[in-house]
Amino acid sequence: MQAIQSLIVTTLMVSSIALSAQIEVLTMPTQSAAVTTSFKTTSQDTLQLPFVDGFAHGLRPEWTNHGVMVNSHWALDALSTDQAVFDGIAADGQAYLVGTLPTDSLTDVLLSPYFDLSGLSNVVLSFHLQQGGKGDPTEVSDTLIVDFLNPSDSTWHRAWDVPGSAAVDQWLSAAMVLPVAVVGKQAVRFRLARKGAPGGAFDHFLIDYLEFAAGRNLADTLIEDPSWTEIPPSITQVFHELPWFHYQSAVVEADSLAMAYRRNGPVPVGGWQLNLGKYQWVDGNGSVLASRLSVPVVTNLQHDIRTPYVMPIAQPNLSPTGPFSWDMTIWFDGENVGERANDSMRVHQLFGDRYALDDGHAERTYGVIQGQSPQMAQRFNFLQSDTLKGVDLAFVPAGYDWTGMTFQLAIWGIDTLNLPGQLLYLSDSLYQPAIAYPGQTFAHYVLDTAGLVVPSTCYIGWIQSTGPALTMGLDMDHLTTKAYGDVNGWFTSLLPGTLQIRPFFRGIPQDLGAGISKPSPMAIYPIPSTGRLHVEGYDGPWVCMDLQGRIQCQGKQIEQGLLHLEALPPGHYILVFRNGIRQQIVTIKP
Repeated sequence: MQAIQSLIVTTLMVSSIALSAQIEVLTMPTQSAAVTTSFKTTSQDTLQLPFVDGFAHGLRPEWTNHGVMVNSHWALDALSTDQAVFDGIAADGQAYLVGTLPTDSLTDVLLSPYFDLSGLSNVVLSFHLQQGGKGDPTEVSDTLIVDFLNPSDSTWHRAWDVPGSAAVDQWLSAAMVLPVAVVGKQAVRFRLARKGAPGGAFDHFLIDYLEFAAGRNLADTLIEDPSWTEIPPSITQVFHELPWFHYQSAVVEADSLAMAYRRNGPVPVGGWQLNLGKYQWVDGNGSVLASRLSVPVVTNLQHDIRTPYVMPIAQPNLSPTGPFSWDMTIWFDGENVGERANDSMRVHQLFGDRYALDDGHAERTYGVIQGQSPQMAQRFNFLQSDTLKGVDLAFVPAGYDWTGMTFQLAIWGIDTLNLPGQLLYLSDSLYQPAIAYPGQTFAHYVLDTAGLVVPSTCYIGWIQSTGPALTMGLDMDHLTTKAYGDVNGWFTSLLPGTLQIRPFFRGIPQDLGAGISKPSPMAIYPIPSTGRLHVEGYDGPWVCMDLQGRIQCQGKQIEQGLLHLEALPPGHYILVFRNGIRQQIVTIKP
């Protein structure tokens, strides 16, 4: 029997329901902060217009955010560096309603600050909208809505909505006037919310160039702004992350980076004169590795279209002696036009103990359904053979309840058809899928052996011991060789993308995240210990798991700065702290 491969992103899995003409009751995930409509009508509590957000490098701090992310890789034919993405995933990385597909509901929400609209006229809210992008396309039953809060009675009034099913690469201009009930009032706020499947990463909406201002009309949606639109995901060739002890300058180091920019708006007289491709490249200590501050002026009349740009860079010819990191800031100047924040972009790259073929952004999810013991694997071409200690995996919910589900890690050689061949390793342990916490894209899975020397070319993946489908993050910007199947054989995947599988070598990393979160201010000691641990800087919920992801014990809070694990047998354990900042491997000795 042939196994059936499924890219778990299609809205065919979601049944449609009729839209209601009434305003929906907005329910927030229990993990999110409670929403209140209380306010004080003082000048310190309300903002004045205009309020503009191009989402470059993140949301403005005045927003109250429930599950909306800012991403620089999601849009098709992007207008600028970043967009706000309504992706169906709650702020804690979970689905809003686990295992739910058929009922669309309100989930991701952006709540604005309060505004003083006293004495203002012709107030218009506008933004640019894309449905799907590189992520999941929307259906006609999906909706993006905009409501305004009437401060007189704390009721929400619908100002605008749009159904799904638009082309995934199309940008639409949205503009709306205020509902009559809020015109000229103080302490008015608005919300943008997605109505779609609550079971995971479905029904995506993206917005860019939001503006809320007076003295406008509904046709006032023109953008006049030059901006970068495609950020290089890596400063090296091929790898987005690489073990420092595999670094080979002749193979790894690039002499140029590919990116793109866009001149949004009508062509001005003489054209914009942009000094493209300035950069500064520093290491983790802030020392400058290379820079380019003098560049030729680029002037052209190619507006409202993606324009490729290749930036030459120096090659540092490094011979590292330990873990290190790079940060590169790339910018242009020359014109004081539009939003200035998207004139620059930043690339961060780590060299620790693991390989990464993905860029850290999962626009879609991938899973294998049906078949006996479904299995999936991705091909890796390491720079050398070495001792594999485990893999980091990024599971993303997509409609299935994984309670009680397990899988085995596996490694295969390459057969003559370029498919997984000889089984080199199959874990005795059964692992459980874990959803990452905020700031932690990947969960950590350690091999149940002291270490395995793997060849430089092999397949790494897993075999499901229970169903239904385990869905993993899929980076749609990069193409790698993948295979899927079951006990009856393997098939080459014809679907694009790169699975978020990151093998790590030689040791067990202490940082279990994706390398993008800030260091935790917490302190945990001593390590190793006899089971009595001191925890500073945190007193909330915690979970202790073994290296196979099985929960051993957990608690709602840490009492008096002490964590008691004396009842556990000696060994290695993973402590997960539910503030979403820290995971820590601890060792309990006899």
